[in-house]
Amino acid sequence: MYKRIKKNKGRMLAFAVSCILLGAPQAFAADNTGGGISKTEESTDVVATSEEAVATNDYDLGGTVISAERRRIKNPYTTGGDVNVITRSDIEKHNYSTIQEALKSVPGVRIATPGYRGGEYGYELYNTELTINGENSIVIVIDGSRVDNDASAFAGNKSRVSLNTLPGIDDVEQIEVIKGSGAAIYGADAAGGVISITTRRGTLKQRTTLNLSTGSWGHHRYSLTHTGSGDDGTLRYALSVSREMSGDTKYKDDFTGNSERFNNTHYRSDNVSLSVRKEFDATHSLAVNYYHANETAYYPITAPDYRYIGDFYNGTMAPIQVNPKTGKHEYTTLRGAKGYRNAFLYDAWLGSHDDTLTNNFSAKYVFDKTDEGAESFVRFFKNYARFNMKDYSSIYRVPYPYLYEYWATARDRGNIHRDVEESTGGAVQLAKHIGRHSLTGGFEYRHSTYDGNESNGNTHASSRNLWDIYLQDKIKISDKFALTPGLIYTYYGSGDYDATHFDTSKKLSFSLYGSYDFDKATNAYFSASQIFKPVTGIDRSRQFAADVLQDEKGWSYTLGLSRRFCEKDSAEMNFGVTDMSNAIARYSVYNDSTAKWERHSVNAERTKRALNMAYKHDFDRALAFGLSYSWVHENFSTKNVRKDPNGTNPDEMINAYRPRNIYRAHLTYDKDRWFADLAYTIYSGNDTRYFTSSRFGILDLSVNYKIAEDWQVYMNLYNLLNTAYETKASASYGPGALPEAGRSFMLGAKYTF
Repeated sequence: MYKRIKKNKGRMLAFAVSCILLGAPQAFAADNTGGGISKTEESTDVVATSEEAVATNDYDLGGTVISAERRRIKNPYTTGGDVNVITRSDIEKHNYSTIQEALKSVPGVRIATPGYRGGEYGYELYNTELTINGENSIVIVIDGSRVDNDASAFAGNKSRVSLNTLPGIDDVEQIEVIKGSGAAIYGADAAGGVISITTRRGTLKQRTTLNLSTGSWGHHRYSLTHTGSGDDGTLRYALSVSREMSGDTKYKDDFTGNSERFNNTHYRSDNVSLSVRKEFDATHSLAVNYYHANETAYYPITAPDYRYIGDFYNGTMAPIQVNPKTGKHEYTTLRGAKGYRNAFLYDAWLGSHDDTLTNNFSAKYVFDKTDEGAESFVRFFKNYARFNMKDYSSIYRVPYPYLYEYWATARDRGNIHRDVEESTGGAVQLAKHIGRHSLTGGFEYRHSTYDGNESNGNTHASSRNLWDIYLQDKIKISDKFALTPGLIYTYYGSGDYDATHFDTSKKLSFSLYGSYDFDKATNAYFSASQIFKPVTGIDRSRQFAADVLQDEKGWSYTLGLSRRFCEKDSAEMNFGVTDMSNAIARYSVYNDSTAKWERHSVNAERTKRALNMAYKHDFDRALAFGLSYSWVHENFSTKNVRKDPNGTNPDEMINAYRPRNIYRAHLTYDKDRWFADLAYTIYSGNDTRYFTSSRFGILDLSVNYKIAEDWQVYMNLYNLLNTAYETKASASYGPGALPEAGRSFMLGAKYTF
């Protein structure tokens, strides 16, 4: 077997080039500008490859130590807290297909999708949303740099980063999830937490990995990764190229019991990442990182409502009139019509889609490092994200029997939107360890711009500057007790969004984090931090005259306890509260008079409570059982606006429609050449006004077998029970509008040489 593998090495490499590079993305064709910045450490000093690190009990990540058993992280900037790390070893064992899939395994992290990959820019309902403990105000950093945009990002209840702009999973070395604001250095706006993604890193030995997989609905993944170093090992590099594509998926319709094709859900995603790091000595280094993502993803808006599909095809959804201007037939209105979301079939048939291009670059020079791993550095970044979207909502009110009157020109009547986000900036951080004090301070600056263009001639533009100054002192009061007070001064510049002006916003925020070790097996931690987010220009442009928007302000609190009962049993519990005295809620309503959707932003009060519990039992060194539970209760209540112009109640539109409880049990087997993980996830507490059931149960299985030292095959089975379920819902479209995928599989092989 080993001899045959070596003999075919050249053929395999040629095949890799054929599969990946012939259709490789235009990685360097567009300007790689824009982005954000983070003060967090990069966690990039990996001294061993993923395979080599597995053999040790701890992974040395340059000041960040991850215990292989407890998955607890010792971060030089944080003080205790609820932190999870997904390593490269975890990714390869489970063979996750996306970052989102990997994050689903973390208690408290919720990935809610509309059932498809694509989505309309700026509409959270039609995009995948990420929350931590119910919060979607999350700071996402890639190789240490923030990727959100201050000029275009909505406040309130919108996820701040389009997940389509993130690297492919084959480009990822590690994902760190910090629940809660974590530390003062992460900023005053990380109410939900921080997700730090590290792209692939160089290794001492030359290593090339080819990964090929295929599965249901024409789902294919190809990736080629090469890592290595110079002769003395001080210069390390990594290059990763990947492509993922899929045809239209299928889902089980809860009302009919049939497996239906989800029209217009196909996509293709190309990713490239490059990392180069030079170690001058123990405290001086230079790291340069670049990643590119290019995705074309189609979206159908919603799934059809097959209970009323006959009315759609018969043209009896609502009264019909002849438009006096065009002489063509149209519905008078579809508002309130049963199964009116079936009209979105036109979008699916015509091919509504979003094309996303991302180019992000960062460079960091470390000029000092404490004995705890805290870094003093200078960082520069430049990020660019472009969204080209095309939809066909203009024929939304056309009765199907009269579709022939519009179809010949329908494809030429698509609505085209082009949105570009760019950010540029830098940061300086100083870290010093003096006795019992670990001081970290610094500042960052970023300049964000946004430009939007529509096919109807409308244009949008905005820009904003940010200055952020932070200081924290991690005080080791005793061998058991650590306390970290912190201060953050945030200054957002004034500017304009189209014709709407927004003023400067500034605030000095306070935070306090504590950790206490009762003994070697028991730890308690707590935090209290002020939250501050300014009103964005786009929200300001959508406010009511009688409800002038105010900056978002509030507090975030966490309290947690972890306990290892014995060598085989451990448990952890975390409770968090976010109390926003002012929050901005954003929602959409349909205006019958204009036959268009209108978006509004209003001041609101918001309270969120979240509970996470996890338990793990090791039967032996090979077999383990894990159980986790996550609960979220959140409520928005408007302050000044009680009724929209069309009569709808804003409180009914802005409250989060999500499963309240998530239970997850998984049985893991890891011995010799075999790895398997059987996971059962329950979503419960669903409101049946918006979900098809109050409870969903999903069974998944991943199996990995190592044929030889450099060969492995794997299989992933998703939704084995073919459950009809949703992870997000809409008050407007009704139950079952956003179904998740049905039963599917992926089968692949990985070869390293």
